[in-house]
Amino acid sequence: MRLLGFLSSIVAALSFVLPWFRLPWDGQITFLGILREILAGSNGFEGAFWWLNPNTTGTIFLFIAFFAGIFMILIGILFGLLGGRLGPGIGVVGMLVFTLTAWHIYGQGFFGTLAEGYVIALLSFIVGFVAGGGRSL
Repeated sequence: MRLLGFLSSIVAALSFVLPWFRLPWDGQITFLGILREILAGSNGFEGAFWWLNPNTTGTIFLFIAFFAGIFMILIGILFGLLGGRLGPGIGVVGMLVFTLTAWHIYGQGFFGTLAEGYVIALLSFIVGFVAGGGRSL
């Protein structure tokens, strides 16, 4: 059933406008806000990830891993919209990379910052991968 992979990718894309993180010092962060800072940020590459942890600067490897997770989430949605199981599967792996990188920086307090957009995207990718069907893309 390729329709479920398609629908799960649409739900994941719609979650971009919802808050993904709730930070005590700066309010809510949406996925679109993260992308906007990456693509049009005036503070450079490190300035795009200011919200990860304002007290420390992560290594370049953490920034690269985080950016790879974001890229995999976007590719997962694109492939999921084309139908099949691979798109949500890539999205799940991207969410895992995204989560592990942010969890490394925040530690145990990371789960307290998660908001509904993050949870909806993760669950929709998991449902699309498990029940999506399809052989290609």
